[in-house]
Amino acid sequence: MDVKNENGIVTLTLDKKTAKSITENLTELNGEVRNGARALSSVLQQGVYELDNEFRQPPHAFDEHAPRQPSIED
Repeated sequence: MDVKNENGIVTLTLDKKTAKSITENLTELNGEVRNGARALSSVLQQGVYELDNEFRQPPHAFDEHAPRQPSIED
């Protein structure tokens, strides 16, 4: 984990395993932690989800060069 503080902006750099571990621990303590910790847990959960989401929009998906979809109607 890397922590930087530049001009009052704190930046945390975590690997996926560390982020997931922190999220799981904060979730277990949900009733005992303050709102800031819950918010951090939510942000980390979203980040872990985004790391797992490998969907990439295909090129030209919505323009005139889009591949034609197969149709049952001719």
